[in-house]
Amino acid sequence: MTAKRAFRDRWTLATLLVTMAACYNSVPLGMGMPEPNARIVATLTDIGAERMAGTIGSGVREIEAIVSSATDSIWQLRLVRVDQRSGTSTHWNRELVSFPRSALTNPTGKRIDRKKSWLFASAIAIGAFVAERFLVGAFAGEEERGPPAPPAP
Repeated sequence: MTAKRAFRDRWTLATLLVTMAACYNSVPLGMGMPEPNARIVATLTDIGAERMAGTIGSGVREIEAIVSSATDSIWQLRLVRVDQRSGTSTHWNRELVSFPRSALTNPTGKRIDRKKSWLFASAIAIGAFVAERFLVGAFAGEEERGPPAPPAP
């Protein structure tokens, strides 16, 4: 693989990752029920953190998860991330954990905003194109030329 292609592939991957991370909207759920497969972020109450410590670890402050099912009393969540009060964050592989609804507070839905995503991706693509043109122009050497052509008779 050429260096130019490797650079372009890395740039594309970085652009994709940044775009996916930067283009979410948070929608408060309030007392409503989240839909199955919805991605949510919720804070644990102090009592909820104590109650769930044996399952998800002690000192948990916030979770990010994908909803498997939800009733008014129990939410079945596939955990993606768990943040402790100490500031550390643990990534999970979508293990299914049952949470009493009373253990969770301030749940918000996390949705991809398509308009922002497309605008951001377009800006990154244009920036990459301009950067490539700049780099190609900055590092392109002049071709060596032979002796001048003899004058025409």
